Amino acid sequence: MSSLDISNDEVKGSGTDFNSFKYLLRFATSYRKQIIGSLLLLTISSITAVVSARFLGQLVQRGLQEHNARVAYQLGIWVIALEALSVIGTFYGRRILASAAISTILRIRSELFTQLNRLPMSYFDRQPLGRTVTRLTYDVEGLEDFFSGTLARLLSAILSLVVVVTAMLLANWKIGALLILAIVPSVLATYFFRVPVRHWNREFARRNSAINAKLSEMLNGIPVIRSFGVEEWSKRSFDGVVDYYLESAVKTNIVNSWARPITMTLCQLPLLLLIGIGSREVLAGTISLGILVTFIKYCERFSRPISALAQEIHTIQIAFTSAERITTFLKQATEDSEMGKDGALKPAHLRGEIEFRDVLMSYVPGHPVLRKVSFKVQAGECIGLAGATGSGKSTTLALLARLYEYQDGEILVDGRSIRDFDREALRSQIAFVSQDVVIFKGTLRENLSFGPGISDTKLLDAAERSGLLGVMNEARLHLDSAIHDQGANLSVGEKQLIALTRVLIKNPSILILDEATANIDAKIEALVYDAIAKAMQGRSCFIIAHRLATLKSCDRIFLFKNGEIIEEGSHQNLIDKKGYYAELSHKNVEELLNP
Repeated sequence: MSSLDISNDEVKGSGTDFNSFKYLLRFATSYRKQIIGSLLLLTISSITAVVSARFLGQLVQRGLQEHNARVAYQLGIWVIALEALSVIGTFYGRRILASAAISTILRIRSELFTQLNRLPMSYFDRQPLGRTVTRLTYDVEGLEDFFSGTLARLLSAILSLVVVVTAMLLANWKIGALLILAIVPSVLATYFFRVPVRHWNREFARRNSAINAKLSEMLNGIPVIRSFGVEEWSKRSFDGVVDYYLESAVKTNIVNSWARPITMTLCQLPLLLLIGIGSREVLAGTISLGILVTFIKYCERFSRPISALAQEIHTIQIAFTSAERITTFLKQATEDSEMGKDGALKPAHLRGEIEFRDVLMSYVPGHPVLRKVSFKVQAGECIGLAGATGSGKSTTLALLARLYEYQDGEILVDGRSIRDFDREALRSQIAFVSQDVVIFKGTLRENLSFGPGISDTKLLDAAERSGLLGVMNEARLHLDSAIHDQGANLSVGEKQLIALTRVLIKNPSILILDEATANIDAKIEALVYDAIAKAMQGRSCFIIAHRLATLKSCDRIFLFKNGEIIEEGSHQNLIDKKGYYAELSHKNVEELLNP
């Protein structure tokens, strides 16, 4: 087994299968008329099928047995007409129900994606990407298989079962009761197999989720795997997860290979019992041959729903498992529940005055990442943040954009608490440019504008100011040029220029540069620095850098250590103090001279 932990992929707090389905069925309320209409058609279909069985018995008894051709033809026409009506009713009933079901699934998919955008960043810190992808794909597909096909067959079977049982008891309650008792073993078998089938379907789903999580991890890590030559290690690691998945797949198939044939064999008991007892009663003259034929037809329609349930038990249990997992995902705590109700302020522009007052923040209770951090930044000021990895620099700026919630203190923007601002409006005024620029598959225009409404003239003007336009011309790129996933056909410097062009287009009030100049191409290094200088003009700026020489142009530098600001001042002032910053600067110079 792989070392990949799947314990936190357990479904917890979603309640029973019924409650999970009840929660998801609220998405079907808009289609209640279609559902009621389909159920009405399926009911009519079941009734006509029962009446057809009754007429078939009369055809045998009054037509064939009594050699009455006219009655036989008349009843034969009725049987054909009723069977045709039953088939038509079933077809349109299932079609309408399937249409409503697919529309419901579409709404669930839409809600899942909406929920994805409502989740706080802390959720993505805890959950592997592959696991989330599984929720949005495999789990929805499991539910879709049930709603698009199985649900219609299941409802049709239940309605047919109710109608047939009623007809049997009305026709001959003794034989009807005997046949009902004969079906009990198959019902018990179906109920018995429900537990192991559900258990192994849950395990199958969890381990499939683990495979997606590991696969996503390996795909993202391909550059590291290749550069260190650890392909064999990565294969063994992935094989371990696959073997763990294979175990559940085999056991799931074993359980199903026993459940289906046993249940379906037991479903034939009523028919065997009817033929044995019914034949004896016909010979004894207790019942007529027509009644026996009618009951054989009843029995066929009686055992068919149970057989259908046995055949569909695997799909039903997958749907139960998927419903639980989807319900759990939809009930995950959102930003509103973790950060409180969104504020109402939606400023079109901010001055960029920022103040932290004794801010304390912990990702895990009892382990503070920031300890009483306080500082004030004037509008238009450029601030550098320095310190070792994990000292609290990135967390400080993540709090400014309300990506996480702080536990104590206060953060003010333009004199107002950031909790008073609408989160989306506040974030629209903050631009991030990091070392790892996010590039989407699509055109260059789509990567610059993130939607319609921005003219090509504005895009090209911003590209010219950032220096991107010159690179585009040299590389023969235009706004409709295709950009590969993660910008695979772009250099690191070109990606940074795209990110900085986005800043000029967005025109935010606050700019955050997180190692934005690390690993850039020497060929366009000057263009990137020039673009950064233009992007910083007239804005409050924060620059995070491990190379302290990058921070020389900052108005002030905050030096972080263990979640606290231990030194503050300009680059030269901090060097003159000969404190921790001067020590780090000396180490930086040595690393540059002796890489």
